[in-house]
Amino acid sequence: MAAVESSAPRIVDSLLGAVRQLETVRDPRAVRAALRDCALAIEFRLDTLARELQPGPGGLDPSLLPAGRAVDAALRGVLLEAWALLRAGDSALSDRERIDAFARSVARAARQEAEFAFAQLSLPEALD
Repeated sequence: MAAVESSAPRIVDSLLGAVRQLETVRDPRAVRAALRDCALAIEFRLDTLARELQPGPGGLDPSLLPAGRAVDAALRGVLLEAWALLRAGDSALSDRERIDAFARSVARAARQEAEFAFAQLSLPEALD
């Protein structure tokens, strides 16, 4: 019997893992695969954040909404960059300066997201 490949979408949830992968690959094909993983990680985080930013019970503390929206904007910006790179040809994917600059942008967004998560966990009600 032949193996059936799952049609479930692949989930890459570590932004920093995606950055590390981008920093180590050199071949345009490997760079493209790393960019796809990075885009998946960004989309995963945006999906999670979208639920947190929804108003209502279980949503974010109002004091954290501006920070949450800033993280959302940063992630959306790097996702647009990822899509632009994925549409680019192999010459752009071989441009280490461009790939490294993108990786730094993703790392900044990941740090901003981590600071936001820490702020959420630092709220008094987070201990309940």
